[in-house]
Amino acid sequence: MARMTFRQWLKQQRYRDDPVGDLARDFLVDERCKWLRSVKSIRRRILFSHNAGPAVAMALAQAIHEYIEQVSEP
Repeated sequence: MARMTFRQWLKQQRYRDDPVGDLARDFLVDERCKWLRSVKSIRRRILFSHNAGPAVAMALAQAIHEYIEQVSEP
């Protein structure tokens, strides 16, 4: 079974009522991001292209942490 991309994982989080859900929704509506899939490319886009503040950086760090934990489970 193929590993879920970070974009696919974010898409599943879009209905959450927390900062990770806000991040997912904002990312998914950005047309310039529709081809990004990896943690590295998404992280770079969010942090550097959007001049992310501390709250966004914290939400992104939480999202990456959760994603890595979930996709690395056996």
